[in-house]
Amino acid sequence: MSVTDVTGWNAWTTSTGTAMTDPLADQQTGQGQDDFVGGFKQQAGYIGSDTVKSIMWQTQMSKYDSKGFNGRIELGIDLNNNGGLDLIMMMTDKNGVGDITFATPGTGANDSPSTTSWGNFNTTGVLSLTSSTYNYSTVPTGTTSYGTSTNAYVTFAISYTNLQAAIRAYAGTAFSSFVVNDFTSMSFVAFTTTQGNAINQDLFGTAGNINSASSFSSLGAGTSYIRPGGGPIPEPAAFLQLGGLLGVGAFGVFLRRRPRAKFSPVVPSA
Repeated sequence: MSVTDVTGWNAWTTSTGTAMTDPLADQQTGQGQDDFVGGFKQQAGYIGSDTVKSIMWQTQMSKYDSKGFNGRIELGIDLNNNGGLDLIMMMTDKNGVGDITFATPGTGANDSPSTTSWGNFNTTGVLSLTSSTYNYSTVPTGTTSYGTSTNAYVTFAISYTNLQAAIRAYAGTAFSSFVVNDFTSMSFVAFTTTQGNAINQDLFGTAGNINSASSFSSLGAGTSYIRPGGGPIPEPAAFLQLGGLLGVGAFGVFLRRRPRAKFSPVVPSA
């Protein structure tokens, strides 16, 4: 997996399965580099020779700044599928230098733009982004030209290990033993912000609505409940059907092959 990947991305969708996009020129303060356009994509895997898996996101902004993206993208993360945000993650780029910090949401419902608040971002343990975990470009990855547009593609990543540590440290005591692995499910809300402490520029997935009291989900700004790779989660009926088929198959093998060889279960790595 690489920040320059062309394939492997999964587009964000709403809870109803609708593809999420953001309209042009709905950012509130006129700064194009903080205006989402197009879609938001996600994938997970190993970066280069790394032995720890990471989650990687890519989105498209309205303007490319000569200094880089030169803004802030924040992700609100719902960890228990109740519609409220449990952690705020901020990717900051200033003059081509990127980092990631986290904040704990406030005591409100945190399920709509007007009910969401958060405290100060952590000042210790800030995650520095490198060329392998952060990228911006005016040219879509894998192509050689992009017409006359100045849109920028911004890509950033964080390891499962670091995200898990942040969740345990900043999402509250209910998540003190939370585990991030290939099967962890989360929902996301993306927005841009001037100083990092308010949804005051562009809320991804909807036109304006940065002060709305409507839920993120009803605005089309909250993603479906997805795993790190961004793919859809099978419905419970699918699990039951698969489990039934596996049970029949295992029983058949048991009848044909006795005794069975001993085996050790494979545990997915975090």
